[in-house]
Amino acid sequence: MFCLLLSAFLWGNSMAQPSLTFSLETLHDSLSWLCLRTAEREWCGPAGNSGRPADPKTVARWRLDYPVYRLATGDLDGDGKDEALVGVIRPTRFYPQPERRLFIFKQVNGKIRPMWMGSRLGGILCDFRFASPYVRTLQSTTDGKYVVADYTWDDFGLAFARFLTGAVSRKEAMEKFTSGSPEKGF
Repeated sequence: MFCLLLSAFLWGNSMAQPSLTFSLETLHDSLSWLCLRTAEREWCGPAGNSGRPADPKTVARWRLDYPVYRLATGDLDGDGKDEALVGVIRPTRFYPQPERRLFIFKQVNGKIRPMWMGSRLGGILCDFRFASPYVRTLQSTTDGKYVVADYTWDDFGLAFARFLTGAVSRKEAMEKFTSGSPEKGF
């Protein structure tokens, strides 16, 4: 009987947990907060003539002391919860020049936890987006060309999956980078 009550209690608690989403609050050009918020909006009653729902409730925040150029979300590791892919501009220990970097955060029991705080991918990172199940990147080469590459999550970090283009012009790379169709790699 105790086991039955315990399982009912645990099942009820897991069912009651709200869906959480990531968002970004930018205070100024070099300070932002990655926020984890409840997805449901609470009704506050009428606000003037238009009854507007209250803002989503923030349950956790992660301080980002760097300029942020992109936030994307998606289920990168296949656990059923979205991860936050955050593009920051910062130096690293081994690469002291400020450049575009990619940080990945996950939700753990209503808290934000870092999964990967990458210093570098294969080329010079220009941009990224989530194209399920990949992190699609636009990277420049040292000779002024561009490549589009897909990466997957591999327990510890991002693993190269495929090139969508070879070294091409920026225009050609941008067309492939922004296309939504799943295509075979290069």
